[in-house]
Amino acid sequence: MIILKHQAKSLGMILISVLGFSKPINAEEIWDSFTFVSEQRKLPNDFKDLDSKGVTTKKKLRPTSEYSLFDSKNLVWKLIPKNNYQNGNLPTWQRLSPSETKLLIPNSWDTANIGISKIPSDYKTAISMYKQLEPIRADYLWPTRLSPSFPTGNLLEKGDNQIKVFSLSAFSGGDASGTGNQNYAFRFDIGMLENLQVSGFFSAADDPLYSTPNSHSTNQTPNFWESYGASLKTPLYKQNNWSIALESSIELWNVQSGAPNIFNSSNKLVSTKNLVGSITLPASFQVTKDLQVSILSGISFLPQKQGHNQGGEGTFYGNNIFAGTGLMWRPISKITFLTSAILPLGPGDNSFNSDLDFKKKPILNFGIDWDLNPRIGLEGRLTNGFGATPSTGILTLPSANQLGYYAGIKYTPSAIDSPQREFTFRETSLSKGGLTVGSALIPPGGTTQAWGNLDSSGNVFGYLGHSISNNFQLDIINLGKFNDIPPREGNTKAIVNEYLSNNGVKTRVGGKIILLSPKSKIPIWTALRLSAGRSRWLSGGQGYLFSEFITTWEPTRRIAININPKAAWNNISTPKGVGLGANIQVSKKLQLIPEYNLVESPKDNNNYTIALRWLLTEDFNIDIYGSSAAGLQDIGQLIGADETKLGTRFNLTY
Repeated sequence: MIILKHQAKSLGMILISVLGFSKPINAEEIWDSFTFVSEQRKLPNDFKDLDSKGVTTKKKLRPTSEYSLFDSKNLVWKLIPKNNYQNGNLPTWQRLSPSETKLLIPNSWDTANIGISKIPSDYKTAISMYKQLEPIRADYLWPTRLSPSFPTGNLLEKGDNQIKVFSLSAFSGGDASGTGNQNYAFRFDIGMLENLQVSGFFSAADDPLYSTPNSHSTNQTPNFWESYGASLKTPLYKQNNWSIALESSIELWNVQSGAPNIFNSSNKLVSTKNLVGSITLPASFQVTKDLQVSILSGISFLPQKQGHNQGGEGTFYGNNIFAGTGLMWRPISKITFLTSAILPLGPGDNSFNSDLDFKKKPILNFGIDWDLNPRIGLEGRLTNGFGATPSTGILTLPSANQLGYYAGIKYTPSAIDSPQREFTFRETSLSKGGLTVGSALIPPGGTTQAWGNLDSSGNVFGYLGHSISNNFQLDIINLGKFNDIPPREGNTKAIVNEYLSNNGVKTRVGGKIILLSPKSKIPIWTALRLSAGRSRWLSGGQGYLFSEFITTWEPTRRIAININPKAAWNNISTPKGVGLGANIQVSKKLQLIPEYNLVESPKDNNNYTIALRWLLTEDFNIDIYGSSAAGLQDIGQLIGADETKLGTRFNLTY
């Protein structure tokens, strides 16, 4: 196919316009940008045209099947006068590549999936058409980092940005107890210019040392790391499958130890704010379309001493020159396996033990990236690294060289989302979820959900979430306050005292991931929801991880059944159970929602909820319910109450 190449891009503007970066356009504006016109009437077999010299000639029309794209049996080419071009520059004619040709021919799209085989007749149809496009392999970006301290030669393109939220943790709490030593981190990358990627980051770890120093008589040694800073990354060379870049970072690292502390015998808190940084030179080679290999050299500038004017200076890490290698293998578009190793060469060290001996330890990293779609990805690693920033990433767990894990989520707002058809009114209402038994649906991408709850026992809960993709709803904040939870015996008593006490606001964050949605006639949805938080976020307190696997099945158009295995992982015990629930459409505006949580033990934690949901509008509903659960928030679903509480909840989406 031959066509004006710069005019051919007009069809691609359908995709750009629906992303919100340009004003809405109608179908006529889209198709009128082409230099030819479709005529609906039948034309004669012969017609007059002008050749390149302006001489009138006679030409024969080609078979009409070639022009089915335009819903016309014939095609008329119009000659554009030279004075219509700016500066008198005539267009250049080029042959399109096969991939570009596919964009211009709707008949080559997977019309079985999108249900559209014609040019969109209006803007709404064009948007629906775009939302149902399947991502292709080229939409999935290669990772820009193998680990916090190992950048690759890959950069984001100008205007693209990426957000990562992740945590590094030991598998157990050691002397710190709890679910493990955690280092929570946030990173934001943006392609600022054509050849410049700018990043900002923050990390915080406040658990006591994993191994209490042998010289300390206490059971725990308080430890606090907080780091925030920025980095710049620019390409140095890119050709013949090689990409070499230079990255530098500058950070403010707040280190607190004690009391007692690890730097001197003052038995006091030592607190120091350190200016640190790093310079790295990553190089990546694209061996095949599925395999990329990286090598790395760099230096991390870290303090050699701490404790000046605070009771005496003690040994710390010091500057580290290091080298590393890694690889990424992507067998399919959504899955990337990766591994890396960094070897610190000195002169400083990157690890210390309970004897406060500092040593050099290689940082090993092995994991998998699972992209739900080009916009949302999950990252998992096994690693002995604990630092979460470019400068501190080569450090092991404080006071131990312990294997742990990295878990994170990656969000690329400008990338294409998973295809999803328009929700029915019924599906929209199911996406609001249940009360103590969840639904596997989430509101469509770009939708914000908020709800608030109050019951007769004085329990108060509130929630704010946002669907950053059709496949992922982010729990921005889930706040709650339990009140008058009855005493229990054994492990349940300890759980109630720690996590459901009247003291403090229970704060949680997390998200729900859609694993399966019905693209066929089988009406089954599955999802995984994870949340984390603490019993007293601002004043300390233990945390727990809550997980639930949710399946929603619609056997009829009026009945949806939810099956919801769940567990609350913590350092006391792990209450587990299965939630069973239903959503019954009684009338156009009313739904009946019965729920039951069957808890493993003890049996008196089994609980029920029955609610009547009034659908005032598609976006707003009110629940009135009775429940014997301790509360609606996470672990409260696995603890029973002695009496049935009456409550109400509003639910708003926008």
